[in-house]
Amino acid sequence: MGSAGARLSRRSESQRQRGRPYFAAGPSLDPARAWDVPRRQSIVNYAQYQHLAASDEAIESNPNLRVTLGTDYLINPDMHVGLANTPTKTDRLWMHAALVCEWTIRSDRVEDIRHENSNMIRHGRGCLPHLVTVTAERLPARLASIARGTGEVDATYQICYDAMAYAIKETGTSEQKDTWAEVTGQARLLDYADLAEALVVW
Repeated sequence: MGSAGARLSRRSESQRQRGRPYFAAGPSLDPARAWDVPRRQSIVNYAQYQHLAASDEAIESNPNLRVTLGTDYLINPDMHVGLANTPTKTDRLWMHAALVCEWTIRSDRVEDIRHENSNMIRHGRGCLPHLVTVTAERLPARLASIARGTGEVDATYQICYDAMAYAIKETGTSEQKDTWAEVTGQARLLDYADLAEALVVW
């Protein structure tokens, strides 16, 4: 069955393929661009990161380099948003966004996401993709753990945003209300329903 995060990723992909919100809205909002939304592909398949393929080949043939340099740069986000026919000197898709899908937010995954995104920022050539997390996490403190930060994650999208807002308003503790107000007020936590439009204007 796979992890809950993987199932969330598949559900998002299924929504896109069947013409349901919210990924399906991207092409309809901006039909002039050629959109591609695959799952679990290496970043080396995209224009900004294609140079890493040569590094991987060198490391593959040299165990000493593999031990010394590691392979942290070989990242496979849950979903990508790629754009074809971009004005670049390559036939590879341009990575427009990279999405990590997590059903819940655990402290160890927060560090993994930040580390992977930091590597994408460090190794990218050209404009960076929109680096986002999609989650169904329901605890404000856990949402804040990924929503806060210094730029490794552009934004976190909650798939039950309106229900969360209502529940916290009606039954949340003062601490939960303050945390929710902080991350939403600073636009660090956003509604998943707005993701497609955000990708169009990004």
